[in-house]
This record gives sequence, structure tokens and C-alpha cells, in this order.
Amino acid sequence: MTAPSQAWFRRPWATVLIAAAAVALVVGAGQLAQPVESTQRPEPAVEPVASADLLCPVTVATRSLVSTVSAGVAPVAGVQASDGSARLSWLDKKAETPPKPIEAPGDVVTDIIQRENSSPRVASATGSWSAGFGADQVTRSGEGATRGLAASPCARPITDGWILGGGSTVGRTTQILLVNDDDRAAQIDLLVYGPEGEIASPAGSGVVVPPLSRSVVRLAALAPDQAITAIRVVARSGRIAASALETVQDGLIPLGMAVLPVTQAARTVVIPSVPSVATARLLLVPQGGAAEASIRLMSSSGSFAPEGFGTLDLEPGKVTSLKLTEVLEGEPSGLVITSDVPVSASVVVTTGTGTQLKERDTAAGTPALVAPGIVVGLRTGLGSGTLVHGIALAAPDEASVVRLDVYRENGTSPSWTATVDVAAGTSQYTRVPVDSDNSLLVVTPVSGRVYASRQLVENGPRGPMLAIAPLLPTRATTTVPPVIDAPASSVR
Repeated sequence: MTAPSQAWFRRPWATVLIAAAAVALVVGAGQLAQPVESTQRPEPAVEPVASADLLCPVTVATRSLVSTVSAGVAPVAGVQASDGSARLSWLDKKAETPPKPIEAPGDVVTDIIQRENSSPRVASATGSWSAGFGADQVTRSGEGATRGLAASPCARPITDGWILGGGSTVGRTTQILLVNDDDRAAQIDLLVYGPEGEIASPAGSGVVVPPLSRSVVRLAALAPDQAITAIRVVARSGRIAASALETVQDGLIPLGMAVLPVTQAARTVVIPSVPSVATARLLLVPQGGAAEASIRLMSSSGSFAPEGFGTLDLEPGKVTSLKLTEVLEGEPSGLVITSDVPVSASVVVTTGTGTQLKERDTAAGTPALVAPGIVVGLRTGLGSGTLVHGIALAAPDEASVVRLDVYRENGTSPSWTATVDVAAGTSQYTRVPVDSDNSLLVVTPVSGRVYASRQLVENGPRGPMLAIAPLLPTRATTTVPPVIDAPASSVR
């Protein structure tokens, strides 16, 4: 290199130019090496669920009160005998009673709880059996202060929900059942509301439910002497299965028993059917603020807005109670509640007239049946009474078609089947014949958007006993978010 060239390199501005050129070359190469991001995003994948776990909180019993928990796998489409397993087990892992396995699709296993309370049950399934898996609980007492009939599905745990209809006045006992199936403690807030607004209840703040256990909280300990309540169950940590068991008596005269289900607040709430009963009262509570709500009744022939209800102004935090007895005129009807803010709704009903003993239950808002609903453990009778089974179907917006299939225990084909056409804006009741204990009922939506509930009646000389339960869709599939490969380059 000549002397002038060496002098050029020794000049400060030349060194800066060379360094800048080198950086530009490297950065430019890095930009060229970066991948071109695709404008087409992969869609989420819908995959079959690998397992299903349902919690059964109502395992209470006395000398006269008996609880029955049933679990089974219906032989529906997608269920393969060689791909799956299922069982019914105690939540208490220290229990010496081994789990009851379900041997094959069509099989049903049952636990009967008598004389004293027992551990909650956990019904679980894996593989393809999850698509046809269900579990239910029925509680019955034929005598004494607890006389009554109640039913509810075993369900997945939640983090937020409402229980409407409980009371704590003289003669009314409402027990809130909280079940934690996790190996870590859950912390729950129980917020109680009445007709005058939220009721201060320090005992409901931060209720700890230990791992793998059930906590029972009496409503009277949270809010004594309340005729009408709405309880919001909110998990600060963990998840829980929740329900409430209510018994009512006047001295020694029984006035009924009910399992109060958890329901969710929504801007549109559908109660598939309120059966023909002696009295009916609608309870409404808005979640988060004042609400304007409207009510539409659905009968078997059409829908209409009941005279005098119009637009309802619901005050925040207050339970509104509306008498429906005269509006229903003794005809089974479904309800649609529409609101500008989310609301929760239930209808408290009673049966029994004249010298008959009274019975009570609650029909709550129910989710749409977007997948088959399964009822497990249908029986011809409990105790000395004969049971009448029925399904109520409501199609508030569009015509729907639903197929009903009954399977005898261990059966692989239906023993009875029916197709039900539900006209838009109507609610239809279908009686379901059951000729064998431990039968399964599968309710499959074929077309349209439909809502469903189960009804169970035991007729006897002292008056009918009634149970109403929501029919929940099975969860056969889950949505898996896409994995996006987006590598990046870096310059060191």
C-alpha cells in the first residue's frame, strides 16, 4: 500500500465511513434474512376432549332422606368401546371404598347414600367415552320435615355463578354446598342480596374450601331472617362446584325440598319450562348495575308478553320478585328474559292444593343445548312411588328439531326414540317412558337453537313431589388455539 493510501485510512472521517458501511451491510443482510410473515393465520383447531370430570356435591342423608348418584356412558356417535374409561369415586382420597368402574358404553354405576352424609362424588371419563359421559344426583325423602324430591346434574366446577331462591326465615333451612376437587385450597366469596339490596355478610368473605373437600355454609349464618335471596358465588382462587339444598317446614308439616342450581347471568336468560303448579314466583337480580328487562312467555302454541309486565326497571343489587301464578293460568310455559345488562333469573314453584302436602322446587336459567345432553340413572320408582319422567324443550328464536333416545342399562341401541319438532317461540313438554332402572336418556339437538330441562314427578296419595333440573350439554370437543411459527433475526 502506498503512503498516500495509508494516510487516507488514518484520517478520522474515513474510519467513520468504513464503520458505517460495515454496519449497513450487516443490518441489510439481516433484513433480507428475515422471513416474510404470512398474511394467512391458521384457524383454531377443534379437538375431542381427552377427559371429563363432573362433581356431585349433594351426597346428604338422614334416617328418611336418601341421595342417589349415578354415572354412565351413553353409546352415542363417537364413543368407541376400546378407546376410553370411566368411573365414579369418592372425593375423599382417604376413603376405603374403591371407585366403581363403568365397564362399557351403556353401563351405569350408582352410589346410594343413606342415614348419614357422605363424601361428594367425582365422576370421570377419559378418551372417546367423554363424549357420552354424564352423571346425575337425586335426593328423596318420603316422610318427616324433609319430605320432597330434588334432582340436579353433576357439573364442572366454576369460578362465578348465582344461586337464587334460598331463604333463612323460621322453618327454612338453606345449606350452600361448596366442593373443591383440587389439591390446593380454594377461597370463595359468598355475596348475598335481598329485596333491599346487598346484605352485609362478613362470614361470607374469603370462605376457604380445603383441598379435596366440601364446605357447607348455612344461609342463616350469612344473612338471617331473609325470605328471598340471591347468592353470588365468586372464586378468589381455585374453582368450585356449588349448589344449595333447601328444606321448608311449618312446625311439623313439611313444605318441600329443593336443590337450588347454579345459574349464570346473561343479557338473554331462558328458563325452558315452568310446569303446571300451584304457585310460581319469578326472581330477578341484575349483575353490575341497573337494568331494563322484558319478559316473554312461551307456551306450546306460541309466545307473548304478559300483560302488566312490560319493561321492568331492576335496581342494582336488589332482588325483584314477581308473582307468575295468574299469568301462567295453570299452563306449562317457558320464559325468556331480555335485559340491557346481565341478569340472573329463577322461578320458585310450589305444588299441592287443598289437603295435599306441599312441595317446592326451582327452575333456573339454562344454557343452550349446543351438544347432546345426557341424563343418567333414570328409574321406574323411588321408595313406594312411581316416577314420571319428562323433558321440556324451548326454542325462543327459531324452529328446532330434537331427538330423544332412551337406553336400558347395558343397551347399545335405544329402547325408545322420538323426534320432537319445536316451533319458534314455543315450549314443548314430552313425557319419556322408562321401563327399566338405571336407564340413560340422550337429548340431541338436530337443528336450531334449543334449551332443555328435566322434570321428575312422583305421584302419591299425599300429593305430588316435583323435581326440576337443567339439562346441560356435554363437552365433547375443545378449541385449541393455533401455534404460529414467527422466527426473528437478531444482530449481535
